[in-house]
Amino acid sequence: MTSIEDRWLKLAPVRVGWLGMEWRRFEREITMAFDEAVERGVLDRRYEFLFEDDAGLPQGTAKGGVESYRRLVEAGCLAVVGANYTDSAMALAQYANESQVPLISMAGTDAFHGEYCFRMGNGDVGGDPALIVNWLKREGHSRVAVLAPWSPIGEEYFRFFRQECRRLGVSVAAVEMVDNATTTDELTAKFRVLRDSGADALAWLGYGGLVVSGAVREALDKLGWDPPRIMTTAFMQYIWGFEQLEGWVGIDQWCPENPRMHRFHARFVARYGEDPWMWPNAIPGLAYDMAAVVAEALHRATVLTGPGVKEGLERIRFMPAVTGGPNTHIAGGPYDHQMFKGDWLHYGRIRDGVLEFAGLYESTDDY
Repeated sequence: MTSIEDRWLKLAPVRVGWLGMEWRRFEREITMAFDEAVERGVLDRRYEFLFEDDAGLPQGTAKGGVESYRRLVEAGCLAVVGANYTDSAMALAQYANESQVPLISMAGTDAFHGEYCFRMGNGDVGGDPALIVNWLKREGHSRVAVLAPWSPIGEEYFRFFRQECRRLGVSVAAVEMVDNATTTDELTAKFRVLRDSGADALAWLGYGGLVVSGAVREALDKLGWDPPRIMTTAFMQYIWGFEQLEGWVGIDQWCPENPRMHRFHARFVARYGEDPWMWPNAIPGLAYDMAAVVAEALHRATVLTGPGVKEGLERIRFMPAVTGGPNTHIAGGPYDHQMFKGDWLHYGRIRDGVLEFAGLYESTDDY
């Protein structure tokens, strides 16, 4: 055994926590990111992953999520990744800040913030509406009907949406509210109201539970209504099946114009002998990026403690990203914990049961 190998084995491994049942599905992606960090010399010691499936809300309780996070902290995790639903992240923010162990989440809400809260959003409650209204304007739609599922971020989405409509001169013709208990018949009735409002496009603002269940497609089919339509990053629920989203444009993070996405895919196939689950879609690359960020933060940490890893996250600059468009990169700062920069959100479309890239953001303003 060489002296380097001997030293490696004598060093205690760093522990990283993964909070939420989804991480079992993407364990290969996060392991690949850490193994590559070891191979490149970025990570100079062994690592251990600890998993807690119960991230709390919305499927469980806030108490359950808090207890899961605390178990990971008490087990010695230097960072926790997860609490990816907005509800869960909002409930955990206080405890992450109190525990001084960074929590890195895919949540998109502005309500998840603080000294130890970091976002690598699977969407953004302000950014999604900005891109949606931009698309409406560019496509020539001047009156939009809105279906706004009730959720903790529903009002946040709608506030930004109205702001962008005012800015770009798009009128809101009608608004209907639903929740995950809404039946297909009730949803059909609400779509009828929206159709009869005289709107020339439909926007969905919120979560995607009714989309995944097939209720949205069934309701539209019942009405025979096939409007131009666009949704928030609930669109990325295509990971559970493309057919439910037939005909929709949505905010996405899988971009074939990003060469790093292709290289990630090639390395994954070389390592594991198959495509990531449900490829092509954005989430495997996002999982990889989140893991790679933790490895980079450990490399940059002033000391291997929660506060040290926090400083490591804040020292990242211009880190290449698999997620998003070709100009997406990752960076932090002492007062900047929204870590994706550049064209990290763009447009996708489902047509004939296939995911298509539908373009990057382009300003509608003429300067």
